[in-house]
Amino acid sequence: MLDRVRIIDPVTGTDSGPSRITVTGSVIASITPAADAPAEDPAGPRPAVLDADGRYAVPGMVNAHDHLYSHELRDPLPGQGIAGMRALLDARSDAETLLRMLSAARAELACGITAIRDLGAPAGLNTVLAGLLDREVVTGPAVLASGRAVVMTGGHVWTFGREADGPWDCRRAVREQAKAGARVIKIMGSGGLSHYPAEDFTAVQFTDRELAAIIDESHRAGLPCCAHVFGADAVARVVRLGVDCVEHGVQIDPATLDLMAERGVGYVPTLTNMERIASAEYNSHAGTPERSEVLTAGVVRPHRDTVRRAIAAGVRIAVGTDSTGSYPEELRRLSDLGLSSVQVLAAATVAGAEVLRIPGGRIAVGQPADLALHRTNPLQRLESLTAPDYVIRRGRVEHGPLAGLTGGAP
Repeated sequence: MLDRVRIIDPVTGTDSGPSRITVTGSVIASITPAADAPAEDPAGPRPAVLDADGRYAVPGMVNAHDHLYSHELRDPLPGQGIAGMRALLDARSDAETLLRMLSAARAELACGITAIRDLGAPAGLNTVLAGLLDREVVTGPAVLASGRAVVMTGGHVWTFGREADGPWDCRRAVREQAKAGARVIKIMGSGGLSHYPAEDFTAVQFTDRELAAIIDESHRAGLPCCAHVFGADAVARVVRLGVDCVEHGVQIDPATLDLMAERGVGYVPTLTNMERIASAEYNSHAGTPERSEVLTAGVVRPHRDTVRRAIAAGVRIAVGTDSTGSYPEELRRLSDLGLSSVQVLAAATVAGAEVLRIPGGRIAVGQPADLALHRTNPLQRLESLTAPDYVIRRGRVEHGPLAGLTGGAP
C-alpha cells in the first residue's frame, strides 16, 4: 500500500491530490483519496505501507531503444572510436556480457525506467536476460528484446546481427528470433555510424521484397517490427511497407511523416546518441577530431529539424537512448525541440508503453504497479525525472531507502 501520494497524469499533467494506492500482487487494485481510505481491519493481515509523505508519483518510464550490452560506448577507451570499441565488446565472453547487461538494466531502473526495449545483443543474449527478469530469477526492469537484429550479409552491425539474404532466409531469421523469445523484430534497413566513414549511413539496405518478407513474417508471428533507418529513402521504404516503428530517422520527408502520423507508426529518434557520436569530446578522445563537424552538419542538425517537423505533424514519439545516448539529456532535447514538459513525460511513459505494446504508461487501476516517487513535481524540472526518491516495480520497492518492501503493495 502506498499512502499520501500525489499521482501525476502523464497526459494532462494534473495531480490527484493526496491519494492511497493499494496493490494486489503486481497490479494496482484501487486508488482512493487518502482521507477516504477505508479503515484497516484490526483482525485482518496488516499490509506493508509506504508513506509517500506528499511525494509525486509518475508512471515508470520506458527506454524504447537500448542496447544494454554496449553502454561502455558512452565512454570509449582513449584512442578508440565506436568501431574499435564494438570490436572489444564483441570479443567478451557471453557470461561477462550478460552480467554487464543486468548491471546496466538495474542502473536504468534506479532512474525510474521500468521497461526497456533492447534492440540487439551478441548471441541473442537480450532474450536470455529478458527471460530471467520475466521469471524473476533476477530483479530489474522489464526487458522486451529483439534477439538478434535481422541484417543483410555485411550490412550494418552484422557482427551481432542475424545475416539474411532473400525473402525466405529473411523469414527464417524472423522465425528464429521469435523462437528464442523475441518480443519485437529489428531490421537494419540502412547504414549507420558504427563503422563511419567505411559505411554510408544513408545507404539503403535490403531489397523491397526482403523488407516486405521480414515485416510480414513479424506480423504473422504477432510481433511488432521496427527498423533502424537514417536517410529519407530508407525511412520512406520501411514505412510504406508497413513497419511499426522508425528508429533514428535522421532524415524523413514530409509525406512520410504524414503517413507515419496517419498509421500511428512510432518514432524513436535517439537524438543524444547521434550528438554524442558527433561531439568534439568523443571524437578527440577517439583520435578523430576532424569527424565532429562533418557529423554535426550531416547528422545532428538535420536530425533536429526532422524531429521538429515530426512534432508538428503529430507523429507518436517515444524516448530511447541507443548505446551512447543519455536518457535525461534525451528528455531535455525533446523539450528543446518543441515538446512541453507534459508531452515529454507522455513520450517517456504513454508513448513508450504503446510502442512496446505493453500495459503501463499510466497509474491506474488494473495497470502494473510500476512507478517512481519524487519529493517535488518533476514537471517543474525535467532533469529530476531520472532522479526519483523511490522506484517501485511490480509492487516492490526496488530503489530507495525501503528497497525490498513488499506485501501486496509498496
